[in-house]
Amino acid sequence: MHTVENKSDERLLWTRFLKGDNQVLSLIYLQHSNSLFDYGCRFTNDKDLVKDCIQEVFCSLMRTRHNLSETDNIRLYLLKSLKRKIISELKKHNSQTRILTDQDYPFDLHWSENMDEQLNDLDEEKRQLLTDAMQSLTERQKEAIYLRFNRGLEYEEISFLLNLNYQSSRALIHRAIEKLRQIIHVPNKKINQYLFCILHKRSEPVFEHEN
Repeated sequence: MHTVENKSDERLLWTRFLKGDNQVLSLIYLQHSNSLFDYGCRFTNDKDLVKDCIQEVFCSLMRTRHNLSETDNIRLYLLKSLKRKIISELKKHNSQTRILTDQDYPFDLHWSENMDEQLNDLDEEKRQLLTDAMQSLTERQKEAIYLRFNRGLEYEEISFLLNLNYQSSRALIHRAIEKLRQIIHVPNKKINQYLFCILHKRSEPVFEHEN
Protein backbone atom coordinates (compact mmCIF):
# COMPACT_ATOMS: atom_id res chain seq x y z
CA MET A 1 0.00 0.00 0.00
CA HIS A 2 1.29 3.41 -0.99
CA THR A 3 0.43 5.60 2.02
CA VAL A 4 0.19 9.39 2.15
CA GLU A 5 3.46 9.46 4.11
CA ASN A 6 5.20 7.31 1.50
CA LYS A 7 3.91 9.56 -1.27
CA SER A 8 5.29 12.64 0.47
CA ASP A 9 8.69 11.01 0.98
CA GLU A 10 8.87 9.82 -2.62
CA ARG A 11 7.81 13.20 -3.97
CA LEU A 12 10.66 14.85 -2.03
CA LEU A 13 13.14 12.17 -3.14
CA TRP A 14 12.15 12.53 -6.78
CA THR A 15 12.33 16.33 -6.59
CA ARG A 16 15.89 16.10 -5.29
CA PHE A 17 16.80 13.92 -8.26
CA LEU A 18 15.16 16.32 -10.72
CA LYS A 19 17.23 19.13 -9.21
CA GLY A 20 20.47 17.26 -9.94
CA ASP A 21 21.17 15.09 -6.89
CA ASN A 22 22.72 11.98 -8.44
CA GLN A 23 23.21 10.31 -5.05
CA VAL A 24 19.43 10.15 -4.77
CA LEU A 25 19.24 8.25 -8.06
CA SER A 26 21.77 5.74 -6.71
CA LEU A 27 19.56 5.29 -3.66
CA ILE A 28 16.49 4.79 -5.84
CA TYR A 29 18.42 2.24 -7.89
CA LEU A 30 19.41 0.24 -4.82
CA GLN A 31 15.89 0.39 -3.40
CA HIS A 32 14.11 -0.82 -6.53
CA SER A 33 16.53 -2.88 -8.66
CA ASN A 34 15.60 -6.26 -7.14
CA SER A 35 11.86 -5.77 -7.56
CA LEU A 36 12.41 -4.45 -11.09
CA PHE A 37 14.51 -7.51 -11.88
CA ASP A 38 11.82 -9.85 -10.56
CA TYR A 39 9.14 -8.08 -12.63
CA GLY A 40 11.31 -8.04 -15.74
CA CYS A 41 12.07 -11.75 -15.49
CA ARG A 42 8.33 -12.45 -15.73
CA PHE A 43 8.38 -11.26 -19.35
CA THR A 44 11.49 -13.13 -20.51
CA ASN A 45 13.95 -15.77 -19.37
CA ASP A 46 16.81 -13.67 -20.74
CA LYS A 47 18.17 -12.26 -17.49
CA ASP A 48 20.91 -10.35 -19.29
CA LEU A 49 18.28 -8.59 -21.37
CA VAL A 50 16.39 -7.66 -18.21
CA LYS A 51 19.56 -6.30 -16.60
CA ASP A 52 20.37 -4.28 -19.72
CA CYS A 53 16.85 -2.85 -19.77
CA ILE A 54 17.06 -1.85 -16.11
CA GLN A 55 20.37 -0.12 -16.76
CA GLU A 56 18.89 1.66 -19.76
CA VAL A 57 15.89 2.85 -17.74
CA PHE A 58 18.20 4.56 -15.24
CA CYS A 59 20.50 5.91 -17.94
CA SER A 60 17.44 7.37 -19.65
CA LEU A 61 16.43 9.04 -16.39
CA MET A 62 19.80 10.74 -16.29
CA ARG A 63 19.56 11.88 -19.92
CA THR A 64 16.01 13.18 -19.72
CA ARG A 65 15.95 14.45 -16.15
CA HIS A 66 15.14 18.04 -17.14
CA ASN A 67 12.07 16.90 -19.10
CA LEU A 68 10.63 14.60 -16.43
CA SER A 69 7.52 15.36 -14.42
CA GLU A 70 7.00 15.17 -10.67
CA THR A 71 5.86 11.86 -9.20
CA ASP A 72 4.91 10.56 -5.77
CA ASN A 73 5.17 6.90 -6.82
CA ILE A 74 8.70 6.14 -7.99
CA ARG A 75 8.21 2.38 -8.00
CA LEU A 76 5.23 2.60 -10.33
CA TYR A 77 7.09 4.96 -12.65
CA LEU A 78 10.06 2.56 -12.84
CA LEU A 79 7.90 -0.53 -13.35
CA LYS A 80 6.07 1.15 -16.22
CA SER A 81 9.33 2.31 -17.81
CA LEU A 82 10.92 -1.14 -17.52
CA LYS A 83 7.89 -2.91 -18.93
CA ARG A 84 7.80 -0.55 -21.90
CA LYS A 85 11.54 -1.07 -22.53
CA ILE A 86 11.42 -4.87 -22.29
CA ILE A 87 8.42 -5.19 -24.59
CA SER A 88 10.15 -2.88 -27.07
CA GLU A 89 13.24 -5.11 -27.01
CA LEU A 90 11.16 -8.27 -27.33
CA LYS A 91 9.49 -6.81 -30.42
CA LYS A 92 12.89 -6.12 -31.96
CA HIS A 93 14.15 -9.64 -31.33
CA ASN A 94 10.94 -11.46 -32.15
CA SER A 95 11.61 -13.52 -35.28
CA GLN A 96 8.19 -15.17 -35.32
CA THR A 97 5.23 -14.02 -37.39
CA ARG A 98 3.26 -13.01 -34.30
CA ILE A 99 4.12 -9.44 -33.41
CA LEU A 100 4.17 -8.61 -29.74
CA THR A 101 2.02 -5.72 -28.64
CA ASP A 102 1.54 -4.13 -25.23
CA GLN A 103 -1.39 -6.51 -24.70
CA ASP A 104 0.20 -9.57 -26.32
CA TYR A 105 3.19 -10.84 -24.40
CA PRO A 106 4.05 -13.82 -22.18
CA PHE A 107 3.97 -13.44 -18.40
CA ASP A 108 5.40 -16.09 -16.07
CA LEU A 109 3.36 -16.45 -12.90
CA HIS A 110 5.82 -18.65 -11.02
CA TRP A 111 5.49 -18.80 -7.27
CA SER A 112 6.99 -19.91 -4.00
CA GLU A 113 9.09 -23.05 -4.07
CA ASN A 114 7.56 -24.28 -0.79
CA MET A 115 3.96 -23.99 -1.92
CA ASP A 116 3.03 -27.33 -0.37
CA GLU A 117 3.94 -26.05 3.11
CA GLN A 118 1.95 -22.85 2.64
CA LEU A 119 -1.15 -24.65 1.36
CA ASN A 120 -1.20 -27.38 3.99
CA ASP A 121 -4.98 -27.13 4.35
CA LEU A 122 -5.42 -28.20 0.71
CA ASP A 123 -5.10 -31.82 -0.31
CA GLU A 124 -2.69 -32.79 -3.07
CA GLU A 125 -5.41 -32.95 -5.71
CA LYS A 126 -6.60 -29.40 -5.02
CA ARG A 127 -3.03 -28.09 -4.98
CA GLN A 128 -2.52 -29.52 -8.44
CA LEU A 129 -5.86 -28.09 -9.56
CA LEU A 130 -4.81 -24.65 -8.28
CA THR A 131 -1.45 -24.92 -10.03
CA ASP A 132 -3.07 -25.86 -13.33
CA ALA A 133 -5.77 -23.22 -12.94
CA MET A 134 -3.23 -20.44 -12.36
CA GLN A 135 -1.36 -21.44 -15.49
CA SER A 136 -4.61 -21.39 -17.48
CA LEU A 137 -5.20 -17.68 -16.76
CA THR A 138 -4.66 -15.21 -19.58
CA GLU A 139 -1.32 -13.42 -19.63
CA ARG A 140 -2.93 -10.17 -18.50
CA GLN A 141 -4.74 -11.93 -15.67
CA LYS A 142 -1.44 -13.43 -14.57
CA GLU A 143 0.23 -10.03 -14.57
CA ALA A 144 -2.67 -8.43 -12.69
CA ILE A 145 -2.65 -11.20 -10.07
CA TYR A 146 1.13 -10.84 -9.69
CA LEU A 147 0.93 -7.07 -9.30
CA ARG A 148 -1.86 -7.36 -6.74
CA PHE A 149 -0.61 -10.24 -4.59
CA ASN A 150 3.16 -10.15 -5.08
CA ARG A 151 3.89 -6.44 -5.43
CA GLY A 152 0.88 -5.32 -3.37
CA LEU A 153 -0.25 -2.69 -5.87
CA GLU A 154 -3.58 -0.91 -5.61
CA TYR A 155 -6.13 -1.19 -8.40
CA GLU A 156 -5.33 2.35 -9.60
CA GLU A 157 -1.66 1.38 -9.95
CA ILE A 158 -2.50 -1.85 -11.76
CA SER A 159 -4.73 0.14 -14.12
CA PHE A 160 -1.78 2.37 -14.96
CA LEU A 161 0.56 -0.53 -15.71
CA LEU A 162 -1.98 -2.48 -17.78
CA ASN A 163 -3.42 0.57 -19.59
CA LEU A 164 -6.89 -0.14 -18.22
CA ASN A 165 -9.45 1.95 -16.41
CA TYR A 166 -10.10 1.32 -12.72
CA GLN A 167 -13.22 -0.80 -13.21
CA SER A 168 -11.56 -2.94 -15.88
CA SER A 169 -8.59 -3.73 -13.66
CA ARG A 170 -10.89 -4.75 -10.80
CA ALA A 171 -12.96 -6.90 -13.18
CA LEU A 172 -9.84 -8.54 -14.61
CA ILE A 173 -8.66 -9.63 -11.17
CA HIS A 174 -12.16 -10.58 -10.03
CA ARG A 175 -12.63 -12.88 -13.04
CA ALA A 176 -9.27 -14.52 -12.42
CA ILE A 177 -10.03 -15.13 -8.74
CA GLU A 178 -13.52 -16.41 -9.55
CA LYS A 179 -12.08 -18.85 -12.07
CA LEU A 180 -9.64 -20.21 -9.51
CA ARG A 181 -12.35 -20.40 -6.84
CA GLN A 182 -14.71 -22.38 -9.03
CA ILE A 183 -12.02 -24.86 -10.00
CA ILE A 184 -10.94 -25.75 -6.47
CA HIS A 185 -14.30 -24.98 -4.79
CA VAL A 186 -13.23 -22.71 -1.93
CA PRO A 187 -14.54 -19.28 -0.79
CA ASN A 188 -13.13 -16.09 -2.31
CA LYS A 189 -11.47 -15.18 0.98
CA LYS A 190 -9.55 -18.46 0.93
CA ILE A 191 -8.39 -17.92 -2.65
CA ASN A 192 -7.06 -14.49 -1.70
CA GLN A 193 -5.16 -16.03 1.20
CA TYR A 194 -3.68 -18.73 -1.02
CA LEU A 195 -2.61 -16.22 -3.67
CA PHE A 196 -0.99 -14.00 -1.10
CA CYS A 197 0.89 -16.93 0.43
CA ILE A 198 2.23 -18.50 -2.72
CA LEU A 199 2.97 -15.28 -4.61
CA HIS A 200 4.09 -12.89 -1.88
CA LYS A 201 6.04 -15.11 0.49
CA ARG A 202 8.87 -15.98 -1.86
CA SER A 203 12.43 -14.85 -2.38
CA GLU A 204 12.72 -12.66 -5.44
CA PRO A 205 15.84 -13.02 -7.60
CA VAL A 206 18.71 -10.77 -6.61
CA PHE A 207 19.88 -8.23 -9.13
CA GLU A 208 23.66 -8.52 -9.21
CA HIS A 209 25.05 -5.01 -9.35
CA GLU A 210 28.06 -4.42 -11.54
CA ASN A 211 31.24 -3.39 -9.78
